[in-house]
Amino acid sequence: MENQVHWGGNPENVGSILLALDGQNAPMKTVLLVSHLAVVLLAAVALWSMRHELSEKAVTGWGWALPPALAIVVAAVLLFVSPGKRFELWVLAILAGLATGMGAGAMVGVNKDFGLKLVRVRRTWDGVGAAALLLLLALARLVTSDLMERPSGKFGVLGAAAAFLAAYLSARVISLHYSAGKTIHLDMVRGQKPNIE
Repeated sequence: MENQVHWGGNPENVGSILLALDGQNAPMKTVLLVSHLAVVLLAAVALWSMRHELSEKAVTGWGWALPPALAIVVAAVLLFVSPGKRFELWVLAILAGLATGMGAGAMVGVNKDFGLKLVRVRRTWDGVGAAALLLLLALARLVTSDLMERPSGKFGVLGAAAAFLAAYLSARVISLHYSAGKTIHLDMVRGQKPNIE
């Protein structure tokens, strides 16, 4: 290639070489920036879609499945773009998240309308808190990697934390729906809080 810059033993070529290398990394930086922005958006949608837990409103299975599904995508992207590939740490984080989520889901009070397939929980904060932490992790990755351009410690901790939270939210919803299948029927309206005395 005629545009290549060669060292040639000349110290004045060092700056040109660094600029050429930076130009080659520009597409990769753009891909990472877009990925980080996408996970921030998906994490924000996951958090927003859990508002029914705070308002105690009844939603369908799709309403319950959306936040964990988005959390899994966010965690997968954060793991994929993670500079530190610590697979053993990530597996441990996923297993811990699954175990903790199953336990947390079993402790939440739940009601079900078997005819309309609606499920609601009494006000709970753990799911919303986990989704909020996932959003903070996505923001932290965006700020440190793209805005501050701070080099990663390559420990894979941020990815492991995201994997833990995604596993927690997924197992929690599975546990909630298992518990809901064993409750008595309660007439509910989608998107409304049932009147329970």
